[in-house]
Amino acid sequence: MTGTTTKSEGGSGMSEIRDSMRELMGEVLARRDTDPRYRAGVARGLDMMTEHYAYPWVLRFVDQEKDKAAYLRAAGLCAAYRDIPQAGKPLGASLRALSLHRSGKKSLDPADPDVIASRLAGLQGQDLENAAATIRRFLDLARGSGVGFDFYRIGRLLSRWGNGFTEASQKVRSTTIGDYYGAWTFDAAGTSNDNPAGELN
Repeated sequence: MTGTTTKSEGGSGMSEIRDSMRELMGEVLARRDTDPRYRAGVARGLDMMTEHYAYPWVLRFVDQEKDKAAYLRAAGLCAAYRDIPQAGKPLGASLRALSLHRSGKKSLDPADPDVIASRLAGLQGQDLENAAATIRRFLDLARGSGVGFDFYRIGRLLSRWGNGFTEASQKVRSTTIGDYYGAWTFDAAGTSNDNPAGELN
């Protein structure tokens, strides 16, 4: 699992699993409202041209070089959008709530997709950088709406994004649009902050 390491505890045979993405997002959520210098530095991880400013805060959580971009973008999103409340539900469910909020309707009309549905249709075919940019646009649309997003799940989604060719990567990528159109695809009661890592398997 990306961002997870297993460590042996002496000779007892017990092991400790470290979820570094969860640790990172937890720190950003804890500090983004009270530490302006930290928030500004981490938020600059949103862009490849300025991401080096976020290195002192983010890279200690990254276990493998190949995961660096996912961690920087996820942390940057969380830091930059401190006005978006943390909510324990999948990205697709939050986007569904946002579409309904913006339209004032009680249900989605697939025949008349809004800007969120239109962008979501192409999300699973995007590489990591473009996927992070699309999520950033979603968060822009969410500002002032009161709709919350689960930054733990956004981090987990980006860390598992993959190349889009493997079955595992395709499954992860299709989860968001599945949650958007099918309210039955997630259990709201099981997606609270008690399980911030999310259920993307």
